[in-house]
Amino acid sequence: MNKLLPLFVLAALATVAFAFPEGLEKEIIPVLKSEVNKRPDGSYDSAYETGNGIVHNEEATIQDKGTEDEALEVKGSYKYVNDLGQEIEVFYTAGKNGFVPYGTSINPEITAVAEAAKDLPKLPEKSELH
Repeated sequence: MNKLLPLFVLAALATVAFAFPEGLEKEIIPVLKSEVNKRPDGSYDSAYETGNGIVHNEEATIQDKGTEDEALEVKGSYKYVNDLGQEIEVFYTAGKNGFVPYGTSINPEITAVAEAAKDLPKLPEKSELH
């Protein structure tokens, strides 16, 4: 049995070696811009852009400040070039009512479901159920 173990290990290593293409190198994508501005109240804005055409912008503001309903509301967008060479841009909001994506590349049914779901009543916390 001990003689079979080294053969098994050798076979496993050979399998792994053949699974990875030789000379495969990952392209290093430069970050062209990266900004984050945090404010004392927890709101912020951020943006970044990479050398391969990815652009992301986001702004978060405090809603219902000073109340029990205080929440962070985020609005943003991201843009990239897909495998077909098409520029895709997605806009979104996120907050106490959920995440809502929209844009020409988002299936309209997904956006409609997200829009409808954001109006659902908030479920009670587990601790509130007991």
